[in-house]
Amino acid sequence: MSANPHLLRAKQEILFGLKLAAAMIGGALLLTLARKLGWVDGEQVGRGQNVIIGLALAAFCNLMPKRLNASPQSVRCVTLAQSIARVGGWAMTLAFLVWTALWAFAPLPLARPGAVAAIGAGVAVMLGYAVWKVARSTSGR
Repeated sequence: MSANPHLLRAKQEILFGLKLAAAMIGGALLLTLARKLGWVDGEQVGRGQNVIIGLALAAFCNLMPKRLNASPQSVRCVTLAQSIARVGGWAMTLAFLVWTALWAFAPLPLARPGAVAAIGAGVAVMLGYAVWKVARSTSGR
């Protein structure tokens, strides 16, 4: 008896999410231990946690285009959805990599607003592309 492919896919996604969560919790625990041992200060713990969050979300967003598994209504709809998911995944992956770099290397007065601006830019690119692509698709081009 073969397993349901949707169930296998769901199990894979849950396992990936659990691995990311475990990595984030493990990183937080290691940063806490390093602080208690006096190896790092509070600012470095905050920066380290933001770097871990940024890398985890970049990994998650990198898989956005691969998560598309809805039933196709038409070839045009599938290509439209794939295109939007691909650009959205790239935009958000790059945004979280910028977030990570800012938290790792920039001074705090620049890291905080810069990280938020990077995510805002990623979301703007993703939504802007989606609106442009759908409008272009519905106009018959």
